[in-house]
Amino acid sequence: MIKNLFCVIIFLFCFSYFVVAEQQKEQTEITGESMTLKKNENAVVFNGGAKVVRGDKTIKADTMEYKKTTGLINAYGNVKFFLNNKDGKVNAFAQNAIYNVNDYTGKLWGGKPLIEYTVKDSTEVIKLYADNFYLENGLETARAENNVEIISSSGTIFSDNALIDKKSKTLYMHKDTKRPQVTAFQEDKKAIFEADEINMFYETKTVTMNKNVKGKIIIENIEGIQ
Repeated sequence: MIKNLFCVIIFLFCFSYFVVAEQQKEQTEITGESMTLKKNENAVVFNGGAKVVRGDKTIKADTMEYKKTTGLINAYGNVKFFLNNKDGKVNAFAQNAIYNVNDYTGKLWGGKPLIEYTVKDSTEVIKLYADNFYLENGLETARAENNVEIISSSGTIFSDNALIDKKSKTLYMHKDTKRPQVTAFQEDKKAIFEADEINMFYETKTVTMNKNVKGKIIIENIEGIQ
């Protein structure tokens, strides 16, 4: 009994040490079902339902390693990232993540990473898939690379890159190895366009295309035509 109590006290002391160390900026809370100290690396590993809460940002994963000296978190297995503030909600999902709680930068990869943007005062959700996401300012800004697919209620965009800016509510894509392509649907019309540069304003559901724009519109079920 005394031995178990001693372990609990050590756990609380070590956990408080890492949390309080961040209070000079913004408080970081890290929890998990079990914890392992790595003294040589000045790090703590949280296993089983690991969770980090810092301001309006929450990260969950099967396992997390937190390094106090750098503020770096390595997350593995079923990573979920949530941002919820007055401008709307952002959710992200991946198998692995690196995130720095000090400068809000990070990376998501593995398991077909997904970022979901919910437009303020709307049920509209924009879904972004990519091989890798590089984060800045949490999920406020994200750079998507390789096999980018953007899905909304009005259409789909394919690209090999995209820059997402939550503040301006825009998605910017440009030609790298491939030209971005838009497939849009409206009633009985289907439009397919490609261009060197594409901007999507996801709050107003509008798309602008620049440089070498090409495309076609397909109209179905025209009255009088069999």
